[in-house]
Amino acid sequence: MLTNDGWTVHYELLIGMYNALTGMGGAGQADTTAADNSATALAVTFTICSLVGAPLFNIFGHRVLIPAAGLTYVLYVGAFLSPSSAFTIVAGAILGVGAGCLWTAQGAIMVSYPNESEKGRAFSIFWAVFNLGATVGAAVALGNEWNGGEASHVQQSTYYAFIVIMTVGACIGATLLPASKVIRNDGSQVSLHKYSNWKREAVEVLKLFTDWRMLIMIPLMISSNWFYTYQQQGFNGGGFFNIRARALNNLLYWGMQIIGAGAFGWMLDLTALGNRRRRAYIGNTVVLIVLGALWIGAIFIQKRFTRESVNVTLHPDFVKMDVLSPGFGPLALEYALFGMADSIYQGFVYWLLGTMTNDTERSARYVGFYKTIQNAGNAIASQIDAQRTEFMIELIIVFVLNMVGLLLAYVVCYTVPDVTVEEIDNLQDGGKEVIVGGHVETVENGEKREHSSNIEKVESEL
Repeated sequence: MLTNDGWTVHYELLIGMYNALTGMGGAGQADTTAADNSATALAVTFTICSLVGAPLFNIFGHRVLIPAAGLTYVLYVGAFLSPSSAFTIVAGAILGVGAGCLWTAQGAIMVSYPNESEKGRAFSIFWAVFNLGATVGAAVALGNEWNGGEASHVQQSTYYAFIVIMTVGACIGATLLPASKVIRNDGSQVSLHKYSNWKREAVEVLKLFTDWRMLIMIPLMISSNWFYTYQQQGFNGGGFFNIRARALNNLLYWGMQIIGAGAFGWMLDLTALGNRRRRAYIGNTVVLIVLGALWIGAIFIQKRFTRESVNVTLHPDFVKMDVLSPGFGPLALEYALFGMADSIYQGFVYWLLGTMTNDTERSARYVGFYKTIQNAGNAIASQIDAQRTEFMIELIIVFVLNMVGLLLAYVVCYTVPDVTVEEIDNLQDGGKEVIVGGHVETVENGEKREHSSNIEKVESEL
């Protein structure tokens, strides 16, 4: 991978803790509507600030961006301890600002730092550590909630534990090396850029909306977080399971994320499967089959309950499913496999973006565009849920969106090169350079001087 501290970032645990908490569908002292509206506010500001996050990353670097953005997660978790719905919604909006910056920085690091032959494994390592945080957080929650019985809210001690751990995680981000000091294991430097400026970033961000590959991937991107709302607020948090069962489901969900990411990332880098284009086709097909099978299975499960049938006011004799209830196992397995499916879906999108560039600045913009579209979809999904739409309808919507996005992704797979060749500018010493598979090809007097030995070396690694 990399030397000099590597590309792996330490704030993955912070985001993982947040995911573990929200994955149970628990809203603390805030009511469900406030939680939905807070999630919508989060998604809206996340959408806007993902595009802004790329310029901020390219101008200020991640040492400033990551700690400041990480603390917004702490504020958001703290807001769930407040009975004020307004504060919960405002905290969600603030978190969206921080999350846009944090995830753009994370994506730029993950996509551009590794060698081309290791980008699948790079995602695997990040996603495993990230979801280790979620898994630990879910285990903490499960321990606290095991004796919760029919309790409808997460205990306050769970939130306090998360706040402490997440604060530490945010501060650790300041220890990361700047990109200019990180060297890949083949001796190539990750970044030769000088700091960018607002004018340059504005122009480059606008160009993303004219890139046909970005546009055709919009359905793939917009549905990549859409399913969280159904999975977490409908399937797991919709009232069918009691708090203990939800906590166990949550633990299994995040644990399977680690397994899915590890296997899928390794597969995407496996040269025995063929060149990068062929691996793109294979990866796309695997995700399509897995998601399709799980959504079909979810349809049969969803027939067992509706919003009305689990409403204890309307049906006071309704008993929520517990971990010891008959039939819990298959439902828990389905939810665990949702976690695995999420990891391979996200891994495929990041890997596909990684085949388009090895440049840190471009990676930040591509990821910023991805997170913008992704969270626009999340905002829509949250509002659909806030309108108390039936769970089955939510399920069918996300099923269709996922399938359309994955089918269109085959067009982008066709463009995947064996070696990425690109020209970059804004260098520390001025001028331009041609980058072949992450290796610099010298440019003199405006003419490219190719070094076939370097190109052959890159191709041999792939």
